[in-house]
Amino acid sequence: MIVKARPPLRRLKRRLLLELDRPTNFAKTDLINLIAKRLNFRTYLELCTRTTGNRYSEINRSHFNTSLRLMYNCPVSFDDGLPIDFRSVDFDIADALEQLKADNDQVDICLVDSWHTYDCTIRDLTAAYDLLADGGVLVVHDCLPPSESAASPIAKPGDWCGVSYRAFLDFVIDRSGLDYCTVDIDYGCGIIFKNRAIRDSKLSLPSSDPKLIAGWFANHDDDATAFRFFMENHVSLLRLTSGKAFVRGISKKMLCPLTDIQLLGGAGTIKIARQLQQ
Repeated sequence: MIVKARPPLRRLKRRLLLELDRPTNFAKTDLINLIAKRLNFRTYLELCTRTTGNRYSEINRSHFNTSLRLMYNCPVSFDDGLPIDFRSVDFDIADALEQLKADNDQVDICLVDSWHTYDCTIRDLTAAYDLLADGGVLVVHDCLPPSESAASPIAKPGDWCGVSYRAFLDFVIDRSGLDYCTVDIDYGCGIIFKNRAIRDSKLSLPSSDPKLIAGWFANHDDDATAFRFFMENHVSLLRLTSGKAFVRGISKKMLCPLTDIQLLGGAGTIKIARQLQQ
């Protein structure tokens, strides 16, 4: 008789294989579960579509006091056997956002796995960030497309990350009051910390480079040139770190409140980059 591993054991196995540099399918939901446990988060939101997300069953919902899923582009007939707390049959999520805001229950951690167009992703990032509690975290899927084909701005069968990477970079680079990195697993998982800075002792993240940011602004509006520039500079632009380093480093000690100097520093970097672009 074959005995299947229980979910907690499967999660533990994936993490251990990652730390041992062995092949593993450690993915976005493993990151969410780990971050929530290490940072003692209790409120979870998943913002996705019928064809994105796809791993809600792997979220350790017993850890959360509140676990909600907002799904758009989702027909009334769609049912994956798991709760869909807010459903939109089209791409409009305004009513769902109003209900979430009215609840006054801020979100600790949110998975943003959008329909991978630029407009949907930037809208979802903005909406999810506004719902976050101070110190909350966004986990953003598909920030590191494996090929130019996968980064198509138009939906296609098979691997489709779309231009979520462009929206992610525009969001984090041109906004103060946050810090971010990207974990090199599962098509790239962007991690955004609201009003927190990363203590860089273990992750060895590249620092902001005004010339590189200016180069991104000069190229980001065109699909082809943006992708080429991105692939040449993605490690620094994404502030990329390995799954192993992130798993070993993520803790409350890794984060600190953003100071006024850090906030001004981030805005200053953007200002210099804008001047260089001109």
